[in-house]
Amino acid sequence: MTQVTARLYKQGDKVWRDFKAELITRYENAAILDISESEAFSKIEKQEFNNLIVVSKKAIVEKRAVAGADNRDMPSVALISSIKAVNKRGEANRKKYAAKVAEAASKSKTLTEVAKRVGKSRPFIQAVAKEFQIKLPSRNNGREEIASR
Repeated sequence: MTQVTARLYKQGDKVWRDFKAELITRYENAAILDISESEAFSKIEKQEFNNLIVVSKKAIVEKRAVAGADNRDMPSVALISSIKAVNKRGEANRKKYAAKVAEAASKSKTLTEVAKRVGKSRPFIQAVAKEFQIKLPSRNNGREEIASR
């Protein structure tokens, strides 16, 4: 498995600091470490602990090792920033079209007509209307909209 460094382990009145051990199992707030190769523990202590100890995740220095076996479950900083940039662009785009959607909604009888006048898709029109509380026509291509939508 992965070798990690533990800052602190306390058992009774004994304290071990800054020792290396193998990561065996991860839990929500703790991890099981194999101390059989660790030099910090004596042979007798290793036998007493059965070569395994349970340590708090806070006591482990390598946070990525206890967060997941691989880094795929942790999104990269670049990915997070690009998602935020896309969200901001989408927000700005919806603001830009809010006035057009409001004007088209007042002149149209159906949602499809509003979408054609604005030149955008129906889901986009609905998103803009929801965000800026614009009342859309209650008819959709000749059929009544379901009241719950």
